Amino acid sequence: MTNSIENLSSVIKTFRTANSVLRGEGKDSHILLEHIEAFLYVASKKEALMRDAQKDLQLAQAKTHRTFKHLQRLGWLTIGTDHTDMRQRQLKLTSDGLDFLAFLTYKLDR
Repeated sequence: MTNSIENLSSVIKTFRTANSVLRGEGKDSHILLEHIEAFLYVASKKEALMRDAQKDLQLAQAKTHRTFKHLQRLGWLTIGTDHTDMRQRQLKLTSDGLDFLAFLTYKLDR
């Protein structure tokens, strides 16, 4: 159990460090718990529809859009149109998002 808590603490510190680095690059970064949860949701699926994320994360529609728009501004994911239903928005991790996920995984596996 102690190792799990240490790993979780390490992941939280990693998000905090990413927040500081992004601010240093001039990006408007304020990573909140819902941003972390939303990032990990998309990361666990590799790609997802925004409507599914809204339902699964139990967020209001406006909050869902603001949360994912913020992650998009940070460069961690893209919001595109679903190829099967043009009305739906598809969420995918970018290469920066995948790199950050790989770093998080490294922190968890230590």
